[in-house]
Amino acid sequence: MSGPGVPDGRGEPVEARREPKRSAYARGYTKKWDAAAKRFRQLYPLCGMRPLDDDGRDQVPVMSQCYDEQRVTAATQTDHVRPHRGDMTLFWDVTHNWQALCRRCGARKSQAGL
Repeated sequence: MSGPGVPDGRGEPVEARREPKRSAYARGYTKKWDAAAKRFRQLYPLCGMRPLDDDGRDQVPVMSQCYDEQRVTAATQTDHVRPHRGDMTLFWDVTHNWQALCRRCGARKSQAGL
């Protein structure tokens, strides 16, 4: 059996081993990020839009139901395709790791843990 507060065989509750979540600012979400994310959504205004890859080819968005269903929806979020987990190179990798998502698709992706 597992879950919050339930030992997982190591003799201590699971949350006792987790690092406390750092603030958004400490994770890189600063005014600089806000400005860059806003510029990105100006360039890529629809849910599921991503920059072309290094070879000039389209990149498929991750978890954009709007894109999958060919639904035109305004993007409201700039999303990291792969979680950066504090890696600032990955955090700022606009070409390979940013995508535009609407609120609904962003919530679905977060709920899935991606």
